[in-house]
Amino acid sequence: MDQEDTIVALATPLGQSGIGIVRISGRKSFSIAKRIFRPSNGSRVNWSSTFRTHYGWIVDPEEKEVVDEVLLTLMRSPRTYTREDIVEINCHGGPLPLRKTLQLGLKLGARLAKPGEFTRRAFLNGRIDLAQAESVLEVIQAKTEEALMIAANGLRGRFSEEILFLKEQIVDLVSSLEAEIEFPDEEIPAPSRTTRKKQLRRILTKLDSLIEMGETAALYREGIKAVIIGRPNVGKSSLLNALLDRERAIVTCIPGTTRDTIEESINMKGFPLCIVDTAGLGVTGDVVNQEGIKRAHSSMNQADIVFLMVDGSLALSEEDELVFQKTRGKNRLILVNKIDLPQRIDRKKMKMLLPNDVIIEISATRGTNLEKLKEVTSDLILKEIIPSSSLPLLINVRQKNVLEQAKNGLLGALEGIKEGMPEEVIVVDLKEGLESLGEITGETTGEDILDRIFSRFCIGK
Repeated sequence: MDQEDTIVALATPLGQSGIGIVRISGRKSFSIAKRIFRPSNGSRVNWSSTFRTHYGWIVDPEEKEVVDEVLLTLMRSPRTYTREDIVEINCHGGPLPLRKTLQLGLKLGARLAKPGEFTRRAFLNGRIDLAQAESVLEVIQAKTEEALMIAANGLRGRFSEEILFLKEQIVDLVSSLEAEIEFPDEEIPAPSRTTRKKQLRRILTKLDSLIEMGETAALYREGIKAVIIGRPNVGKSSLLNALLDRERAIVTCIPGTTRDTIEESINMKGFPLCIVDTAGLGVTGDVVNQEGIKRAHSSMNQADIVFLMVDGSLALSEEDELVFQKTRGKNRLILVNKIDLPQRIDRKKMKMLLPNDVIIEISATRGTNLEKLKEVTSDLILKEIIPSSSLPLLINVRQKNVLEQAKNGLLGALEGIKEGMPEEVIVVDLKEGLESLGEITGETTGEDILDRIFSRFCIGK
């Protein structure tokens, strides 16, 4: 990837909107803008200025054809997103003016940016480190306000600060050990092995807390999957509609109306909760219903929590008890639905069959106890995994794996100190951990890793 190239891309989705933005970055940005931009009313553009917006027209320099009425913003390096000269052109947000403006940029010497190339240049030019660059994507993909807040903390460098602190601690250890190796005859004050073990244990404790945050981060990013299971016509689709507060699933009094899985998401205390409505479980000769039941079982096996629903207006059936058996051992909530109707369900028998389960009585159609359902769900899933509010960090899978690599190197160093290994051996393990931490911020990251990271970005970011 040639950083000397000038790149151009749409910074907004191609479609119909009020405004669409074409972004150009690189040394030819201003010269391209000069050739295609005509200021309004014969006014002049001060091309040496920065962070100035000008009103005018995009004109094809060869055909002399007016393309669009625009606002053009000039941003001179180094105080820009990429630390290169940047031009942003605010066009009307239709496909044609945006595409034609983009084509003019390509025709006059820019090339189409690759996915994430603007952010990659920001990283390569030292404006942000790799952890901050990855936080850009987390900001874009955030599904809840809490996930956005935590991603923004990463963008501001909170995670990078933690990594820098750990690296400084390791460098101190390496420096003192190397001083002993290089100057064995000098009387250089050095920490005892006991002190060094304590220092390493403190670093490892911090690494462990960051690795745990990586587990939590997966939930902020990917969400929690809840599957509604039960025999036909117990009210599964009604519950989905009630939780979404809109009519998403078709609801009738005919059993078997839902024949496929339906997935939707809501915000559950800052985590995206994906709710899956499934076909009713039971015996059927219908081929379509059989496939629906097969998919229901598949969804249940992938779920973080199962909402097992029974109909309180009917006696427990063999089908209900079969569902109880099939979901045994899973993280589940028992929902007795239709409590607004006369009750026929045997609650004593339920308690006997489900002695250790939480049972909530609800009316999906009237919204009774739905808030209680949400509270109990959040307690079951989130209680042990919400990170400390004093240090909210969103750590992705790559970063978590690198932290574990660093931990392994430091554990080797700790073991070496315990066993009285030579300083040279301990330094090798410490430097291994140090190099791993450098991969998080991008100091020791190869091109293949960078390609993989930025390929996940959209073109234009």
